[in-house]
Amino acid sequence: MRLKDFLLLVAVCVVWGFNFVVAKFAVTGAPGWIPGFDGVPPIFFAFLRFALLYAFLAPWLRPRPTDIKTMIGVALCMGALQYALMFLGMRWATPSGMAIAVQMGVPFATILSVIFLKESVGLPRIAGMTLALAGVLLVIFNPGETDMSIGMLLGVGAAFVASVGMILVKRLPMDSIRMQAWIGLISWPPLLLLSLTFESNQMAGVVSGGWAFGLALLITVVLVNIFGHGVFYNLLKRYDATLIAPITLLAPLVGVVSGILLTGDPMGWRLFVGGGLTLVGVGIIALRQNRKLPAAALAREKTL
Repeated sequence: MRLKDFLLLVAVCVVWGFNFVVAKFAVTGAPGWIPGFDGVPPIFFAFLRFALLYAFLAPWLRPRPTDIKTMIGVALCMGALQYALMFLGMRWATPSGMAIAVQMGVPFATILSVIFLKESVGLPRIAGMTLALAGVLLVIFNPGETDMSIGMLLGVGAAFVASVGMILVKRLPMDSIRMQAWIGLISWPPLLLLSLTFESNQMAGVVSGGWAFGLALLITVVLVNIFGHGVFYNLLKRYDATLIAPITLLAPLVGVVSGILLTGDPMGWRLFVGGGLTLVGVGIIALRQNRKLPAAALAREKTL
């Protein structure tokens, strides 16, 4: 890989990792950068994210997808439902814990490719999936932190939904920018409806967050989605997924470090041992080519 491309990929991973802290700030106000700001309701934040994404990418909607029903399924899985679950989870989970929880997208995508695409897996990938699951379970099931465990379970749910979306994408080949434009278009209406039904004080939260919340929203759309995924999928056209996937493990590492340094996440043995097992397991899977679903090792990128 050329040095320029490697540095771009590292920059993308740093943005993706830092985004866990950004999301935590947006939905809870932590770590208290803006006095009096307690966050925006999580589903409403997801709505704003996809409405703004659609506003930026609307010129790339055409041509219309050939299979609009599948496109709706992809958008709901990789857009509305995934981010509603993840942002709800961030109300209770720490950024470092969520960075580990969403790594389950990789073993989920591999398992689904076995079930639906008839992929065959050998002992190394089975071992990798086992390690990843054991690591995530160790981080999640902490008897002393029930609320945090619930938040991370929602993150695991987000990872699973994103993996289902990846299976559907196999039936709908599209370039990444047009795909994101359609995900934005289809995702924001149900998220707005859900927020108006189940949440309150949405605009009060936005106003109290001021410029800092606006900056957080721009980061999660412009840097994470448009820059991050744009660079990422451009590199995927030039390099094999098995080369890129191990490098992207930098993203959860940045997420863990950012959470510890910026939001004061607890540094217990569960986080380090469980996180280490998870990353080793995901790394083993990433180094093994999935013949039926080459992007399976990159499933966690769909949740960042």
